[in-house]
Amino acid sequence: MPGTVGGMPPRQNAVAPGDVGKRVSFQYELPNGYVGEAVGLLESWDEAANTYLVRLRDGGLARVPALGVRFGKVIPG
Repeated sequence: MPGTVGGMPPRQNAVAPGDVGKRVSFQYELPNGYVGEAVGLLESWDEAANTYLVRLRDGGLARVPALGVRFGKVIPG
């Protein structure tokens, strides 16, 4: 498939630290090789840890490492 690396589509992250306060969706790689997903409100950007902090629907907080993001977008609305 054109544009893929090892069968995976290229990484696309359209979320920026300036998007704090917006609803976002991330798909990201976990250290164990699995893939995680986080959908919710982007609460903050941790510059020192290079990590997005996303408040999930259940009230939990997901830490999404920027270097592990496969796909990220701002959800319109």
